[in-house]
Amino acid sequence: MASGSAPPQILCASFNQDNSLFSVGTKDGFKIFDARTGRLLYENEIGGLNVVEMRYGTSLIAIVGTGEKPSLSPRRLCLFNTIKDAPKRDLNFRSTILAVRFSRTRTRPLFMI
Repeated sequence: MASGSAPPQILCASFNQDNSLFSVGTKDGFKIFDARTGRLLYENEIGGLNVVEMRYGTSLIAIVGTGEKPSLSPRRLCLFNTIKDAPKRDLNFRSTILAVRFSRTRTRPLFMI
């Protein structure tokens, strides 16, 4: 890090379901780390993210933006494939998404009412 630059602002952090990986969402994008070694596995600077949730050890993650960019609305859930480095599916909701949880069979967004 350069002496004049500020560290990235962390907006969210979470472990995957088996605690082998953890993700960090910042105002610039997200990073995925190996929890055992701390090694950076994946990084994408797509914009501010309030939610970054991984699905077990797969390449599928759920992201929800801060709203700084129209494509990263806090009401849009984006399922993102880290291997293809591209969105797989976007789902739009009427309410702000506060969190996302994966199970083995489904994805559940949690909303502010």
